Amino acid sequence: GSPAAGGCGAGRGRQALERRRPWLHPRSNPVDIRRPRLPPRSNPVEICRWRGERRQVRRVRRTNKTRCPCVIKVRLSPDGDKFVVKEMIESHNHTIQEVERERRPHQRRFDKAAQNNRADITESLGNTAEQGIQQEDNPRDNRTTWKMNQTNLEKMVPALASVKDGNVVVVVSKANVLQAIYFQDNIMKQTFEKFPEVLLLDFVHRWEDLWLPTFLLLGIDGNGESELVCLWFMQNKERETIKQLLRIFKQKNPAAERIQTVMCSGRPYCGEVVAEVLPQSKLITCLFHTLHTFQTDITTDKLHVTVGQQNLLLEILHNMCYAASAEEYDLLYHQLLDTNTQRAIDYFHQNWHESRSQWVEGFKHESESYLISTINRVEQLGQKLQAAMGKFTDSATFVQGLLKAVESLRTECDHRTVRMFQKPSFVALEASSSASAYFSLLTGFAFSRVQRELEEAQWVTFLSVDGEQAQPVSRRRGVVTGQSSCQCAFHSSMRLPCRHILAFRQLRGTDLFEPTLCSPRWTREHYLRNHPVFRIISETPAAEPAPVPPQQPESPKEETTPMQQEQYHQAFKVAQKLSVLAAKCPTEEFDSCLAVLTAVTNIWARGGQVQVNEINVTHRKEETPSASDDMQSDGVHQN
Repeated sequence: GSPAAGGCGAGRGRQALERRRPWLHPRSNPVDIRRPRLPPRSNPVEICRWRGERRQVRRVRRTNKTRCPCVIKVRLSPDGDKFVVKEMIESHNHTIQEVERERRPHQRRFDKAAQNNRADITESLGNTAEQGIQQEDNPRDNRTTWKMNQTNLEKMVPALASVKDGNVVVVVSKANVLQAIYFQDNIMKQTFEKFPEVLLLDFVHRWEDLWLPTFLLLGIDGNGESELVCLWFMQNKERETIKQLLRIFKQKNPAAERIQTVMCSGRPYCGEVVAEVLPQSKLITCLFHTLHTFQTDITTDKLHVTVGQQNLLLEILHNMCYAASAEEYDLLYHQLLDTNTQRAIDYFHQNWHESRSQWVEGFKHESESYLISTINRVEQLGQKLQAAMGKFTDSATFVQGLLKAVESLRTECDHRTVRMFQKPSFVALEASSSASAYFSLLTGFAFSRVQRELEEAQWVTFLSVDGEQAQPVSRRRGVVTGQSSCQCAFHSSMRLPCRHILAFRQLRGTDLFEPTLCSPRWTREHYLRNHPVFRIISETPAAEPAPVPPQQPESPKEETTPMQQEQYHQAFKVAQKLSVLAAKCPTEEFDSCLAVLTAVTNIWARGGQVQVNEINVTHRKEETPSASDDMQSDGVHQN
């Protein structure tokens, strides 16, 4: 077409394109729809919610905004440490309604009065949350989480008191309010009386849907089994309540004076209470809880350190936990001082340095602790009890389920104990070896530890030997070993012969087996005499035996050799084939075949010899003799 026509067409097309895609032609767009950039360091501005400022790009809608002039403008000070109020207008052009203001969100930080009473705040928030939970909110179970209140805790007392030979003590406050329940039955008391050296205690905070702090007290018997020795049901976890319960435990159990080591989770008040009530025992803390406490306290915010310094501090403290000797601890301690982090050093001196004998592995096992580093035994027992309890709806059914679970776990432990004495061992040991002698002396748990030390004794080397003492090569420096004592952690903690003692006795040509090296608590005789399950068996009156019909005396079974076992398998295959052939015999010939087999059996039983003669044998013409028919037989063959 003509240029004019072409120009008109091109202009109309360009205008249409601009209407459809205005972002391609910003000059033709009267309003820039691109989002304006904010300055990198803008000053904060607080305005009234009724001010009503809007961007031009948004469509103006009818709203309650009245462009209120109230505003507060602040900016940073030149040094960057404070905010400076630049402008503040407090007047409003609308009415302020208190009811509406109360519905608006307030600041979340608690005031000083609320911060001083965090326990009440936590409890009130927990109660509010529990009241707000509806029954249909839990699709897994129709029951909801409920907290053991004062009334429900009192209802537990009659159910616990109904236990035969049970000991129930209630702890009340000065206002006569029930705070805790102490429970221990006769079997728990007997077990602790015979094995009181090590005591483990920790909390179980909740049972399924029931929030009830419960203290589990555990002991270690002669076979390494965890035995429940006491239960504390508590309304709260206050220091005075735990102290009172521990005093009751000491009063009810005279064997508490023989406690050597007490392990707890590392709560601050637990250590103080144990040191006050049981001063003769050594307190050690759980390794896992110690490491977790370090991970929680050593942070950049609390100690004002960098991330690199935080990682370095955690590494040093982690290695301190596993220090095997005083020299290794001192080396790590000087590394901590070289970090020049004053807040971390003050924190360590204030909380950990003076109590290093409680949480450093090399110092924890200087007394009788059986090489236990954590309270996993208590946690595992709590999980087993929860799994065996089943469902419960109130305090009465909770007590019934808990007592049944305790009895069930106790039966399983007794079953393992009885099997240790009744079931023969499959351990291949030489009859005259020291390992066989230790096996006859010790329980299964103790022998497994000694057997490993016997295997490692052949690899022990000594730095020096001076008369009746020697210094072995060990991670713990300065260990001195004799023929009956050693300063290593195994011998000090387990009261069993260690690899150093065994190696030194072997070097001196002394017998490796020495019963006095083993603590009596690990012997089979002590375990058999003092375990409750054997006491119950011995105290149960024997019933009159029922008349037994006379039987022929059986010949004693003799031990078979591998050659005899192989011969038995071969003879059994042949005898099985004879049974199949005898079953295929005609009815009139079966009695004679059975008589032949019986005669052969009787002759061999008397020690005689048998000669076989083949008689009256005819073959069918259509049949061909098989390979089995050509078997050679001892004796004379006649056709």
